[in-house]
Amino acid sequence: MQNENQKFMILCVAGQSNAVGYDESCVKPGYVKQFRGGRIRQLGLYGADNLKLIPLGVCAQSYQDLRPYSNPDNREPNQGTKGIHLPLCDLLLDDIPEDYQILVISCAYGGTGFTVGEPGAYLEKELRPEPGILRWGVDSAYYMAMKARIEYALNLNEANKFLGVVWIQGEQDAGDAAGHMAGFEKMTKDFLMYFRERFPGRVFKGDWDRDVWYNVETVGHWYAQGECARIWENYRSWNPQTYVEIPRDTDSNEVNGTGLTASVRACHFGNDAYLKVVAPRVAEKMRMMWRRNLG
Repeated sequence: MQNENQKFMILCVAGQSNAVGYDESCVKPGYVKQFRGGRIRQLGLYGADNLKLIPLGVCAQSYQDLRPYSNPDNREPNQGTKGIHLPLCDLLLDDIPEDYQILVISCAYGGTGFTVGEPGAYLEKELRPEPGILRWGVDSAYYMAMKARIEYALNLNEANKFLGVVWIQGEQDAGDAAGHMAGFEKMTKDFLMYFRERFPGRVFKGDWDRDVWYNVETVGHWYAQGECARIWENYRSWNPQTYVEIPRDTDSNEVNGTGLTASVRACHFGNDAYLKVVAPRVAEKMRMMWRRNLG
């Protein structure tokens, strides 16, 4: 449980596989030590860690557990795959007060969408969805757990504040861009209304509006698949100010990947793309919004 003197800025990372973090490249010695882990925590999800504030390592505890997919060349067992969580948090530490830490809540599962799958069961006592590939939406277990876990974290201390949602999602709905956006708009409308009513004034340099939600582009492979390009153009239109562009030539698992997480290696960011490209671009977009919202 959190020490009553600890204050946290809460960051939610949500969506599907590229939000989970499927980077299969080898975790080199010293990877974690390059980050300021003393001020970075995550809200645990697995087993006895659930709802505890624990250190954030290479592989965040998310709806999908990727620890079994660790690169065989990793020296430490169960390292899992790399995601955006640790490098992004380390970058954002420079922008928050020194007496605050960052608390990550990861809510993502590969292969999910708004137009496919069942809503699933929400495990109310555990504040988590049942395991498996479900669907996103205002009535889904994924979304219910996401709201509940953010609310839980905000209630730990009245001084805790919300940094934003980093959302990476869309590939699974490549056949129905309109359906995807309809589900997304309904869900985000509920999200912003829910927290605006219950936690006014609890956003870091902002408010509970669209500026707190960051839609991040996917890996280049997907832009030639179905209606994926339209999905991201819809995201751009939804809020151009928080839309995060990612260069199409950003590395995927085609470079230094193992193929353990997906047979098509180009489907997911890899070769330390989160560290080198994705996290810095998200951090800069968030800083831009915070500068705009000063005062």
